[in-house]
Amino acid sequence: MPGPIDSLKELGRTALDIVHTRVDLLSTELAEEQGRLAELVLYGATAFFCLLLAVAVVAVSVIASMWDGPYRVMTVGVIAAILIASGLGMSAAFISKAKAKPRPFASSVEALGADAAFLK
Repeated sequence: MPGPIDSLKELGRTALDIVHTRVDLLSTELAEEQGRLAELVLYGATAFFCLLLAVAVVAVSVIASMWDGPYRVMTVGVIAAILIASGLGMSAAFISKAKAKPRPFASSVEALGADAAFLK
């Protein structure tokens, strides 16, 4: 017949198992978030580099084609305005995407909330 000491030991084991499960879930979510962030940075840096080179080549080509004409200064100004507008638009899109990311550790917080509700 199990006594109060055995019941306390079982309760301790159960609590330890619950904490172990939650910590394991948290570490899994942390690894997923790190992988997602690394992938996002890699794609962003690669896209930035490629677009930067493409814009530079296009800008130099347009300016070179207009250099002997009367509109060379206006051409440089228009290209600069387009690049500034594009940069501001991309910055706004980046901020929007960064704010829209999923909340980190949402599953762990949800599981801990369910545990707390169960214990009440």
